Amino acid sequence: MNSYLQLAEAVLRKTSQPLSAPEILEAAYRLQLVPEHLFGKTQHKTLQARLSEDLLRNRERAVFARVAPGRFVLRSRLGVEDQSSEEFIAPLRAYQLKKFDVICADREELESIWKDRESFVPLTSILAAFSKQVPLVEAEKSLQLVHLRLLVSIKSFGRFLTVNSQRDPSYGQGRSFGFLGYLKGVDLDLFSRDDLGLKDASFRTLQEQTGLPRQLVEQITKTVELDVIDCLWLLDSSEAQNSVVVLTSFECDQPEEFVSHIPAHRSPRWVRLPIEINDVDALEPLSQRLFSSQAALASMSF
Repeated sequence: MNSYLQLAEAVLRKTSQPLSAPEILEAAYRLQLVPEHLFGKTQHKTLQARLSEDLLRNRERAVFARVAPGRFVLRSRLGVEDQSSEEFIAPLRAYQLKKFDVICADREELESIWKDRESFVPLTSILAAFSKQVPLVEAEKSLQLVHLRLLVSIKSFGRFLTVNSQRDPSYGQGRSFGFLGYLKGVDLDLFSRDDLGLKDASFRTLQEQTGLPRQLVEQITKTVELDVIDCLWLLDSSEAQNSVVVLTSFECDQPEEFVSHIPAHRSPRWVRLPIEINDVDALEPLSQRLFSSQAALASMSF
């Protein structure tokens, strides 16, 4: 094991409280656990990086667990004594989001089914065409493939959650009616279920892009059934990155608690549609298309 990880494990075995990297390092020096070959002005940053890398690489097999942003415990202590029983899933960085397979269809086959790419179609009418798993980096470059994405929208007491879109130059910037994610290759294994894995993919998207604990995510309820879920065909300006966006929608009964876990740079805001959207041009392109289509808004329970 990495020396930094060894001293972190030794420190965390001696405490019942989650600690940050600086706190772990301070305790390690106090306990004289730091070997002579470990030195530097930013050791706490190195320790933080080593812990994060270990969690990313080993997932559930990692020795450590993150129970809040920047706070760690031993995985064996989750739910024991005074420590949190809930593991915190850190939002993924952009470079990490590219390292997975996506579900794809041949463009020609899809065009034979979907004649008007400006229209919205039921997911069930095109689903059979999506039978391939291809690495995202390849799918984005291909002109012959179309991959599945999803837009997860959240509703609460007649209002809808809007957020700043992710920094994605291919699809434009602005306010978004939801969280734009992916249907991954692993979701294909869930296609025997009634919801085709869309619920699990939606929950994962929320956790990847926010600090929402799993328990709170699982409390939201689905508002659109599979047989009425709509899709739209999204094409970026270079005519690469062909994608079909599946529109999923959920109801939340704890709106303030929900937004408290969303990063501040996403600027979450509950609004009533359409009356509280004063500037359509401030929306990112996908949300502009949704806002201009009454059928699409209805399909998302707007």
